[in-house]
Amino acid sequence: MSTPRPLRLGFQVWGQQVTWPGLMAAGRAIEALAFDSLFSNDHFFPVVGGPDGPVTGQDGPIFEGWMILAGFAAATERIRLGCLVSGTGYRNPCLLVKMATALDHASGGRLSLGLGAGWHEREHLAFGYGYPTLGERIGRLEEAGAIVRGLLDGEEVTFVGRWYAADRARNDPPPLQARLPLLIGGSGEKRTLRIVARFADAWNGEGDPEMIRHKSAVLDAHCRAVGRDPAAIRRTVGLPPPLIRGSRDAARATLAAILERHGLTAEQAARAADSPLAGTADEVAAVLAAYRDAGAEEVILDWPSPFDGETLERLAEVRRRLAG
Repeated sequence: MSTPRPLRLGFQVWGQQVTWPGLMAAGRAIEALAFDSLFSNDHFFPVVGGPDGPVTGQDGPIFEGWMILAGFAAATERIRLGCLVSGTGYRNPCLLVKMATALDHASGGRLSLGLGAGWHEREHLAFGYGYPTLGERIGRLEEAGAIVRGLLDGEEVTFVGRWYAADRARNDPPPLQARLPLLIGGSGEKRTLRIVARFADAWNGEGDPEMIRHKSAVLDAHCRAVGRDPAAIRRTVGLPPPLIRGSRDAARATLAAILERHGLTAEQAARAADSPLAGTADEVAAVLAAYRDAGAEEVILDWPSPFDGETLERLAEVRRRLAG
């Protein structure tokens, strides 16, 4: 019998309903417990995962994701950093590469560049970007992927697409890392996963373990079709917030209270907290092991304020167990 692969464990720290010192303290606490990665998200309005999908209608304070990363780069020393993921509609891809390169230097070579098509209609419209059709957003992701990949690879990029263009663009200085990883998020089987196969070093998906297993197999097929080794693309999964207590009921009650603070109604929060990631340490470990067995190499957990120290410490024990 083969030995299970170690599972990396990271967090996407929500930049909403929190002070700046609180955010930086959360990043330092995650690093101090030897977790693997620390991500921000790329939203301009608060977002919270509800029982029927993301809830996006509420207002409230939220910090910009790339500025959070700059803070994390200064506040931490070892942990890998990234934005999960940057919407292509918010920044020109050439500018995004320059931003990522500067942050790679600032962090001592710890950045992964996340890229996605974007989905939050309200913030696209409120901030004046417009909200294209899904087909156009995927097309923009493909063009941005080509430009970003070329610049990260040290090429002089000239590109004329339908939505983006570059004229002898260069990225100088290059990133500190020999190959700054490009992570692309999304699960569309016909177009998005083919874009991942063409350009990415890592893929971020969502869903239950069987869904991840299926999407990963589709990605493998796209890799073979474009002449890439499927093993060259690391498989990562984004999951809802964890909460660990001595009993499932206690964990879910605590998580529901946290989610209410982020704008869910009591009924929404209770349903969202009815999650396999809210339970005892053994129950949460079993869920994470199922993702590992489905092919995930890294799990990135949502981490909303107020940040639960007991859960973080118990998860560090779970991580050591899953690392073998």
